[in-house]
Amino acid sequence: MAWTFDAPAGLRDFADLRNWHNEMVAVADDIIATLVADVLNRQPTQQDIEQWRARLSYVHPTRETVPADAETIAINAWGGFPRLVERRAPWNLPPAPGDADGSLRAVDHLGEEDYRAGRFEDANGNALSLPARDRQDEYLEWASEVDSGGNLTKITFVAEGYDYFARLFETDPQTVVDLYKDFTRDNTITRDALTATREIRRVTAGGRSVVTRAGDFNPRNRFNVKPGAIVHLSHRANSLGAEVNLAGVSALARRKADGSLVDGVDEQELICCNQGGEPNRNSDPKIAQQAYDLVRKGFRYTLANPIGLYIAGVNEAGLTFADGTQVPRDWWHEVRGSGLWGGASRVLRLELRPPPGETRKLSDLRAGGSRLRYAGQVARLMSVHLFVTRWKHAQPDSAPVVDCLGTCCQKIGSELLIGSDGGCPDGFALKFPGLITQRPLAPVAEARPLESLAPTADTAPRRLMRTR
Repeated sequence: MAWTFDAPAGLRDFADLRNWHNEMVAVADDIIATLVADVLNRQPTQQDIEQWRARLSYVHPTRETVPADAETIAINAWGGFPRLVERRAPWNLPPAPGDADGSLRAVDHLGEEDYRAGRFEDANGNALSLPARDRQDEYLEWASEVDSGGNLTKITFVAEGYDYFARLFETDPQTVVDLYKDFTRDNTITRDALTATREIRRVTAGGRSVVTRAGDFNPRNRFNVKPGAIVHLSHRANSLGAEVNLAGVSALARRKADGSLVDGVDEQELICCNQGGEPNRNSDPKIAQQAYDLVRKGFRYTLANPIGLYIAGVNEAGLTFADGTQVPRDWWHEVRGSGLWGGASRVLRLELRPPPGETRKLSDLRAGGSRLRYAGQVARLMSVHLFVTRWKHAQPDSAPVVDCLGTCCQKIGSELLIGSDGGCPDGFALKFPGLITQRPLAPVAEARPLESLAPTADTAPRRLMRTR
């Protein structure tokens, strides 16, 4: 049977599902081409791709046959609360009950920290304010509603990439408008309100680059981040394409400078070696490590259909009332996707709110023993995962092995890591010196976390991201 890519969680948003299928076929083609390019250290020809395809661990399921006995599994879930927020604590915020280091307030920040320092502007040079939930970078974002007294009344969590909505907007824009109206309860939203009327650019010290083309879906529109509202992920790194590409780039065995294989036991060492994602996240190192583990154990694999990032579950024991009883499951509402309690969740959108007729409130809950005041307290109990389909490689010894692409520096006195080609800035020390051949230390202009697998500043997020 021919492989067909379904939409995440089997959604039926597309009037013609072939539009999504064709997009995912193109993405998978580009992943294979990128892997072969890494092996050959040059741009591959189609003949190169066909020669190497069967030796790769990552499989394009429409170009090769997935065995009937292949096994689909969920990889180990990662925590939904951003590790980077915790690593940057304490935050310079006024004291507040239940948030000693400021992390629970800092994580709800709206801004542009997910891009390099600079500004957004339109094609005419007019400055634009395009904030996102720029510190929620674990493929999980949330928005909360409060009453007049500031008490939480509803928290909505999402794991849907903005690039899915961008592709849907290309072919079924009214469906996107309708979803926005439904999830924001704002019937004034129009197609024009979600469209970039002029080209959007990012201006940095390095110049100007295109972020969104004129006429395309603008994922950083104001309706997705207005108080209490959320439709899809907004952080630049939280794209579905990032997940797909990270799974691909991790499909090559890596060797250190001395020729020994990277064992993958240390997930941060691996992500620093393949330069495939953000080492300060919970998500990227975990995804890379488990994909790499499949390679090391002689498996071939592909991301399981339907490809998506899903809310894996909730640590129910951590959310209770004052008497110790857990929050009832009917307070959790699966809005898109399903299976939260079945061990194989494909939930994309989840709401926490008391059901009609319930007299108790969210403010009556305790998260980790502390009164529930911040949505981030619940996010700390949430996890995210994805699924792979795997089978044994017929010739595992033929799988290619390539060099590490880089390493990382660690901030002295902190766990914060930044990507490196061998040199470290002042205040940082080399964390994994054996990954690449030591180069002369050179000044590093800007100490910042390693770039995540998100669209680069000159890659418009109109389509799923296809390049590293």
